[in-house]
Amino acid sequence: MSKRVRNLLVIGLFILSMAIVLLVLILTQPKDEAEEDVATDTTVVLTNYGRDNVANMTITNENGSFTVRNGVQGFTIDEYAEFRLNSTTLAAAGRCVAELKAQALVEENAQDLGKYGLAEDSPKARCDVVLKDGREFSVFYGIDAPDGKTRYVRLADSNDVYTVLLNSSGYFYNREDDFISLAVTDELTNNNTAPVIDYMTVTRKDLDYDIKFEDDSKNYAEGEVSLASSQVMIAPIYAHLDISNSNAIMYGLWGLTASDVIKVHPTEEDFKEYGLDDPFCTVDLDAELVNYHLDIGNVSKYEPDENGEPTATPAEYYCYFNGIDIIYTFAASEVPWASFMPIDILTSLMTGNYIYALDYIDVEYFDDPALYHFDITGDIDEQTVAGTVDGSAFDPETFKILYQYILKCPIDDVYMDEVDENALVARIEIHRADGDGDLLEFYDIGSNRVGIKFNGTVSFSQPRNYLNVLKKNIEDFKNGAGADELQEIW
Repeated sequence: MSKRVRNLLVIGLFILSMAIVLLVLILTQPKDEAEEDVATDTTVVLTNYGRDNVANMTITNENGSFTVRNGVQGFTIDEYAEFRLNSTTLAAAGRCVAELKAQALVEENAQDLGKYGLAEDSPKARCDVVLKDGREFSVFYGIDAPDGKTRYVRLADSNDVYTVLLNSSGYFYNREDDFISLAVTDELTNNNTAPVIDYMTVTRKDLDYDIKFEDDSKNYAEGEVSLASSQVMIAPIYAHLDISNSNAIMYGLWGLTASDVIKVHPTEEDFKEYGLDDPFCTVDLDAELVNYHLDIGNVSKYEPDENGEPTATPAEYYCYFNGIDIIYTFAASEVPWASFMPIDILTSLMTGNYIYALDYIDVEYFDDPALYHFDITGDIDEQTVAGTVDGSAFDPETFKILYQYILKCPIDDVYMDEVDENALVARIEIHRADGDGDLLEFYDIGSNRVGIKFNGTVSFSQPRNYLNVLKKNIEDFKNGAGADELQEIW
C-alpha cells in the first residue's frame, strides 16, 4: 500500500470518528425546557363529542338556571330571542363543555367532594348537555384551585377530580344576562355610511336650556360645507360645529357599547331605582325617518382617586336605549351627552360664508370711529375673487388672508346674557351675492371682553383684542401690506 493511500485512509477514519462523536453528543444533549413543554401534552381529555354535536345545554349556578339551544343559526337562548346575543361566547361555552380538557388529575375517586365545591347536591356550577344523537352527560364545576389559574371539575358519573383553566370554565358561572351582547347599536363603517341627521335634541337637568342640532347642508352650495360640520347647533345658540370635536356627539349613538346588562325587561320600579323614570339626560335623534332615543339616569359608579376612594366624577351611568328592553350601564366616555358643554364642540369659525360667494363686507367701529367697505366679486366656478376696499382695488391673495382672519373670529365661550345696547363697539356685516349673509355685533361686557350678537341673538364672547388687531390689519391692508405682514394672532 502506497504512502499516499495510507494517508487518505487515516484522514477518512478521523473524519468518520468525529462524525460519530458529534452524533452521540446531539442524541444525548438534554432538551431545552421550552421544547419539552411543547412536545409533552399533559392535559386529560374528559369529553370529546365536538361542539357541533351539542343539541342543548342547561347551565345552573348561583344566579339560576337557563338553557342554551344549538339551532340553525348557532347557539341561542330562546327566552332572549328578541335581543342580540353574544354568539361567539355561547359557541365557546359549547366547545368548552363538549371538548373538555383537564390540566391535571387532582384526586382519583375522591370521597370528600364538598371540599372542591363538587358535591352532588351543591356544585358551584353545572352544565347538563344533550347531544343531537340523544346521549346526555353533565359536568360539575367547583371552587378555584390554590394556583389561581384553574378550578376543580368532575364529570357527574365520576368522583375523579380534575382542574381546568379558569377561562375555559368561566362561562358556566355566568348569569343568563351575561350572554346578551353589549353592542347596543351597529358601528358606522365604510360599508355602513353615516345617515343624514335631521334633528337632535339633548336635554339635561344641569342645564336650563336644551341643546339642539339640525342638518344645514341644504343651505350651502357644493363645497361650502367643508368649512365645518354639515350639522349646526340651533339652540341655545346658532353655531357651526367642529367636525372632529362634534363627531362623538352627533354620531355616538351608532356603535354604542354597554359596560354591563343590569336588568332585562325592567319594571316601573326598576326605572325609578336607576333614575330612568325621570332621566338626568335624554338624547333624541331623527335620522332618515328613524328615531333614536337614549335615556341616561343615575350615576352607577364614580371615578376613584389615587387612594381608590370615589370622587365626584362619574365613571358609569345607568341607561336605557329605546327599542331594546334592557337597562344597561355605560362608561361615561360612551355617553358624552351627559357632560359635554356647547363650547366643547363648536368650530372656531363664527361664520362660514364662502369667499367666492361674497358680495360686500362692512366693518364699522364706534368707540374709535371707522368704517371700511369691501366690494367683492367672486366666481365660484373659476375659484377667483376680486374687489375694492373703500374704492381702491385690492390684491386678491392678500384679501384671502385678511378674510381668513375675519372667519377665525374666535368663539371663546358661549354667552347668552343680556347686553347693554349702548355698549356697541363694533359690527361686521357680511353679504353674499345670493342676498344672504351674517351680522356680528360686538358689545363691551367688561374685563376687556365683548359679547357678540350673531344675527341678532347674543351668542358668544371673546377677548376685545381681536377687534384691535382686525382694525390694524385692515389699515395695513388698505396701505398695501402683503399677506405676510398681516397679524394672525390677537
